[in-house]
Amino acid sequence: MEEARLPALPWPGFSPGRAFVLPLPAELMAAPFGDACGIDGVRLKRKSEFHVTVLAQAMCRIAAEGIGEAPLRTLYESLTWAPRRTGRYALLHKTKPGDSGTLDCWSMIEYLDLPAMHAFRGELARLLGPTFADPVPHVTHYVRGDPNGIGVPDTRALAALWVRDVAA
Repeated sequence: MEEARLPALPWPGFSPGRAFVLPLPAELMAAPFGDACGIDGVRLKRKSEFHVTVLAQAMCRIAAEGIGEAPLRTLYESLTWAPRRTGRYALLHKTKPGDSGTLDCWSMIEYLDLPAMHAFRGELARLLGPTFADPVPHVTHYVRGDPNGIGVPDTRALAALWVRDVAA
């Protein structure tokens, strides 16, 4: 797949009580695998909503307490948030606690080229600590288990969740 640049993403609003996500237009999120796909014997379903998680919920609280919403917005708006799709996919797996035991969760993500996210999180790491370092810009296309996906806040989490790369 040739890299495709998505439109610039305006400030989506911020709430310290939830994750800070950038919605991506569903009509621009076509994937070469169809509405469902089977990988290594695992059947995943296509998501209908797409986003980039810039800050997980816990990070939002820390950022709100550490520097506040106005400086976050200023930092966000100082950068160009125009993700580029890479066509590089990965299969991820995690076992999560569930109501009746454990939940086997799978996701297929596409890595995004998003320099603004690295700059944004790098500045937050400088101001608030290393928890904000090493983001993994990506969009989740397919899931099994948890319809919201797995959550990949940083490169350490990616290394723990990664099963394998998936060829388009």
